[in-house]
Amino acid sequence: MAENDHHPNAPAGGGGLGTFKGSGPLGTNGSVEKWSRPGSLGVEQQPAETLTISGMVAAGGPLSPNTIAAVNKAAAKTPAQWKRYVAYADVVKVGGSLAWRANNPGNLRDAGTKIATVTGAVGKFAVFATLEDGRKAQKALYLNKYGDMTVKDAINKLTPPSENDTKKYLAELTKAGVDTEKDVKSQIDTLMTGVEANEGLISGTEVKRVP
Repeated sequence: MAENDHHPNAPAGGGGLGTFKGSGPLGTNGSVEKWSRPGSLGVEQQPAETLTISGMVAAGGPLSPNTIAAVNKAAAKTPAQWKRYVAYADVVKVGGSLAWRANNPGNLRDAGTKIATVTGAVGKFAVFATLEDGRKAQKALYLNKYGDMTVKDAINKLTPPSENDTKKYLAELTKAGVDTEKDVKSQIDTLMTGVEANEGLISGTEVKRVP
């Protein structure tokens, strides 16, 4: 574009690139509406889409502008206490509880199969590629490390009184059909279902990644 070419939105009689004649500051004229300075080849630069909530990318790389726009739309409908996201290879989980976003129904701190780590209200927690991976890691931990313990003893180690209301936690497990005086391995599936309910696996919105 030559120096005396007009910006496509500028009034006739414009001056150099990104300007037009007038007594006001660069890119303005006191008698006409303001317009934006153009980008390369005379095309106006649009502001880049930015996320309105915080979160992390566990897999899949940076989010595209279109995905960011979709995440922001989902975030607008999300309760304030859950305005977070975790991005995976194909989807972005927006809102919901940490256990749901991280595919970690047992809220495990660590595991060999985790793909990332996310910070929660009381420390760091493992992030798994799928909810099923999270459940498998939870079951393996319970059986391999706590299988021979009573549920009561195991829960006191898994959810210590310093971080949780352990007495209430055990009472909720009892309501779910768990015998807290029996060993973990003999009622593993019932225990995991009860723990999942206690930990609060609350769904949010899944946003598909798009180019």
